[in-house]
Amino acid sequence: MLLHGIEAGVNLLAACNRVVATAIFALLTGVVALQVFTRFVLHAPVIWSEEAARFLFFWVVLLGAAMSVKDRRHFVIDVLGGRVGGGPRLRFLFDLVPDACVLAFSVLLLVEGIGYTQVGLFRTGTNSQVNMALVYAAIPTFAALSIVYSALNLLLDWAAFRQGRGPAPRRPQSAD
Repeated sequence: MLLHGIEAGVNLLAACNRVVATAIFALLTGVVALQVFTRFVLHAPVIWSEEAARFLFFWVVLLGAAMSVKDRRHFVIDVLGGRVGGGPRLRFLFDLVPDACVLAFSVLLLVEGIGYTQVGLFRTGTNSQVNMALVYAAIPTFAALSIVYSALNLLLDWAAFRQGRGPAPRRPQSAD
């Protein structure tokens, strides 16, 4: 079925997302360890390390946030306590709202993030001399990933509704 193919492709994208986020986190850890070692042991700090750590942290946070969208671990408040009268159609509509909001916000963030990244083409980091477009590119990257992930969540909910099942679980599963 087409939906299974789409889901497999998105799962591959999510696996790449996790690998890249893990690699950046390892690099962040190395840069911070270098910063601590040079500052407190050698008493000769590497000037670019603090700025590079901030930039890497920014990327890790946004890639992790995208993974949270995929896994539906983003912040949702169920003000009705799961009790919605009016049948499964109304419940389905209420369950669509969080993913639809994330999708709409992500589209807006993608457009604005691309513009922000273009502005970054003409700026460099003060100490590291890193082109800021590389740093700002985390914003549209997060937005694009979130668009794909929330669109898949909406498709899966729609397929479940059409088959008479409820939407995919919203509560995080235990990390066993």
